[in-house]
Amino acid sequence: MKRRAVPTALILVFLLGLRTWAGSIDEVTFLKKIQTYEAVVDTTIVTQEGKRIKVTKGTRLNVAGFTSTEAFVVSRKDRPTGFVKRGDIVPAKP
Repeated sequence: MKRRAVPTALILVFLLGLRTWAGSIDEVTFLKKIQTYEAVVDTTIVTQEGKRIKVTKGTRLNVAGFTSTEAFVVSRKDRPTGFVKRGDIVPAKP
């Protein structure tokens, strides 16, 4: 019984750590203007519908605002908007 407790706990912690839903637009603090950020690692944009869009390292993203843990990313080419982990992006250099 105890042998199963540790692996089960590790799996549970891993699954709870996965982000399976998007943040809420109501929680976003919007910037005065859209700013360009760059992905520093391979990451994923999660839309409000739950769709996941892969983003490779170095991709530039248009950020319109932030929540406490996520950035709200918008597109200027009619692509889906969504949230990306705040720690996965940095301001882009001009």
